Amino acid sequence: MYGGLSSPLHDPERIEGLYSGPRLGAGDFVAEIAGRDSVAAVAALAGEVEMRRVLPTIAYAGTEYGDIDMLPSNVDRLRLLLRPMGVEVMEPVVLGSPLWWGAVIGRPNSLLSRRYGPWHICVGCHMYFHAVRVPLAWEAGAYELICGERLFHHGRLKVNQMRPAVLAYSRALAEWGITLHAPLLEIDDEARLLELAGEWDEGDRQPGCVLSGNYYDLDGQPLYDDSGLQAYLEGYLIPVTGRILHAVRDGEKADYRSIVEDLLG
Repeated sequence: MYGGLSSPLHDPERIEGLYSGPRLGAGDFVAEIAGRDSVAAVAALAGEVEMRRVLPTIAYAGTEYGDIDMLPSNVDRLRLLLRPMGVEVMEPVVLGSPLWWGAVIGRPNSLLSRRYGPWHICVGCHMYFHAVRVPLAWEAGAYELICGERLFHHGRLKVNQMRPAVLAYSRALAEWGITLHAPLLEIDDEARLLELAGEWDEGDRQPGCVLSGNYYDLDGQPLYDDSGLQAYLEGYLIPVTGRILHAVRDGEKADYRSIVEDLLG
């Protein structure tokens, strides 16, 4: 799996102890690697700040499908893009926690849908993808994380990439010392994205998700409301993420289910 990379899939609780490389520091960044936008985001930021090394990370969730072995080649593409800038792209790390995802997003789905609305899954999943990398960032010593979040998608609404959601991701990570960089946030220019990442169609060379578009009705209209989104972020997603990271930072084994039940009870 993942092009022969070492993967922690055999241990779905493991989100610590995954990094064994050199200690990172100033000028070093952790990068989220999935599809085109994630690679373009790193290239964009490398052109704006002093960047020395990039640690690519590939995170997984249990809902994904498709040829995920392509992801290491996306790291190779990033390496080619950053080489002329003098930026070292390190060997990627694979990480994830299906137990975290299941306890926070999947298992309480009925309760969360009744309380906040039926569209919350993708928002929670994006928070998970950012937050699950935080323990690795702590271990590596790189406190800056690059993501490919974009507010605009040629007129399509993605509730998990709306401004309140992205601000929530950033707030949740900032509480634990991690800066979330989203250099593509305001970009909706296909030509600019191709300039950054090379010839690459949106959605290509990345896994699909069986729950994609779950917040649309049969006419393609999004089923969400602004007040429900804000209530979900403030009342559940930000605090549950903070409690999990607090447990991990204190060296504890995060009891995801108890954390969720305590918060929702």
